[in-house]
Amino acid sequence: MKRIILIIAVLLPSILGFAQSLESKAYPTGIYIFCGREIPRNFHYLIEKKSATGEYDTVAVLRAPQNAIALRANLLNLPDYLQAIMPIPTELAEHFLKRANLSPNIDSLHAYKYDPKILAAIGCGWFDDGISTEGTYHYRISKVYRTDAVVLGELSQPFPENGFRGKLTTVRFEPAITHITLNYRVSDNSQTSGVALFRSRFMEKDYQIVPAETSYASLSGEMVAVVRDESVAKGMTYSYVAVPFDALGNFGIASDTINVYNFNNMSDIGILEEFNVVADKEKKGVHLNWKMTSDFYIHSYEIYRSKDYDGEYQRVVTLPADADSFFDEVQIDYGDAYFYYMVVSNGYGANLPSARTPVILEGDRENFMPPQNLVATLTDNVVQLSFASVDPNTKGYQIFRGEGYLGELSLIASFSTFDGFAEYYDTLALSVKPTIYSYAVADVNSSFKVSPLSERVTVQYSGGLLPIPANVIAQLRDNEIFIVWDDMHNQNAFISGYNVWRTALENDKTIEEAKIIATTNHNENAYFDKEIIPGKHYRYEIESVALDGETSSRSLHVGVIVPQQLPLSPSQVTAFPTDNSVILRWDNPFDESIQSVRIYRATLNAKETMLKELPADNNTYEDKTVKKGEQYFYNVVTVNKRGEECKRDEPVGVRVRK
Repeated sequence: MKRIILIIAVLLPSILGFAQSLESKAYPTGIYIFCGREIPRNFHYLIEKKSATGEYDTVAVLRAPQNAIALRANLLNLPDYLQAIMPIPTELAEHFLKRANLSPNIDSLHAYKYDPKILAAIGCGWFDDGISTEGTYHYRISKVYRTDAVVLGELSQPFPENGFRGKLTTVRFEPAITHITLNYRVSDNSQTSGVALFRSRFMEKDYQIVPAETSYASLSGEMVAVVRDESVAKGMTYSYVAVPFDALGNFGIASDTINVYNFNNMSDIGILEEFNVVADKEKKGVHLNWKMTSDFYIHSYEIYRSKDYDGEYQRVVTLPADADSFFDEVQIDYGDAYFYYMVVSNGYGANLPSARTPVILEGDRENFMPPQNLVATLTDNVVQLSFASVDPNTKGYQIFRGEGYLGELSLIASFSTFDGFAEYYDTLALSVKPTIYSYAVADVNSSFKVSPLSERVTVQYSGGLLPIPANVIAQLRDNEIFIVWDDMHNQNAFISGYNVWRTALENDKTIEEAKIIATTNHNENAYFDKEIIPGKHYRYEIESVALDGETSSRSLHVGVIVPQQLPLSPSQVTAFPTDNSVILRWDNPFDESIQSVRIYRATLNAKETMLKELPADNNTYEDKTVKKGEQYFYNVVTVNKRGEECKRDEPVGVRVRK
């Protein structure tokens, strides 16, 4: 893959926020570590990574490059993913070194002090590349001098993680024969570092990333990305999708697909105006004729034929550019349905095929009775049609399909049979769009006459590709976690609800495997999780559920850590000795979570033991088990409903009178 994007650094002053202290961020193939603003000349940065055993192992030692050659080598050693998605400015190595030598920190790099590639080359950053296992990774960063070392801090970074939500919106495009220019509105100027342009020939859906130059301009008072594709051919139709990415190559939200016809003059495009297919039962063949709006660039016409609407089509003939008709008489039988389409070829490739047009050679015997008892059953994306004929002269059947309850029915298949009962299986294309399909059948008798259509039957089809819930957000609110996501019912009316999945972790270890904790209705794209425990880490995923029970893939997970909530401690704890006891008094805090109060006692020569557990509203206790002349130490602690004790204060000491 070639480098394709020109990044305008001065437009992006805070791409990552790596400016003051230790920072980390995930990218598609690893984790980037920023060690600090100071350029390592009289010291070096030491990066250690926690292993599976919990030990820290050295993974990188960072020093400032001594010359431009070394700096250029650092740029060339950046991760392959970054070199593929964005340009590496190796030609500016000497410039970067001169700027860096003007100051002990990265401020002298000006706009480039926010660019992870340059910071890594200068010795202030490092790419932990080649990570493929999901999880949280831990690092320790130190400054090491000749005689001393200072630990700067530790970092924890989940992988994978992509918080970049930049989006592109198409503003306009302009074909110019030798190139095509596209303008996109950028939703997040501060985070967007570049634009990846994907292109396919129209209708082929074979998108590939293409070399494209990106710059930025002001259009109607707002900043737009100007993307220029110079690898185009005149006369071609292209489909484009643009995707923004941040400085680490994390992709944002793709733009809508747009189709661009690369012509200066639209009248140059040869468009098929008419394509007529007529049966001739006397000659036992099919007449085809057509009309083009223009024959400019046309090299040939290709005619294709099949006995099945969605089946394999065979090329019947290739005709020269001056042809406008053809008679097909090879292996044409009465009563069989044939489907034709035509492809027009020009100097730049093949245009879109025409519509598939059916035709049937009819016989002489009349056929008045359609098939009966038509039943349609949908399983996954396969429709099973079963029906029976009441005509003893039935030779075969024709299958018709249309969209909606009353949509126009089109012939999709024709086949022969040898008994009165038949089945047909129609495989529906996978789609994110829900659709209602209608079916009807007709039979063909031994005289090749086609009966009227049967009564319609319908199936409701979800499309087979339910949309995955997007933009899942989880927030801790008081003693519950609020989860919300985009309303996917607007995209697919077949969605009946959502499954909420939850995984529980503690100290980065899974203590509760992913399970469904709730199923909401289609109009409820939010959920409150009240069954949470302080001190635990919860991850949530959402999946769409269809009317027939089909589910989508799960969304990306989001996580929330519930902080530990210990009860408040008692105050003003005092102990008063009497002749045969010790009286304890304290003030209970106002905390509804408190379930009870525990009294602990210790002596100079014995460990602490729990003496008594009292109801939450008690604030006094008399210890009658003391011995005269003995020194005692008391702790009064509150206990919540989960059995967790409050933070302890210093014990109260008292000596019993002799």
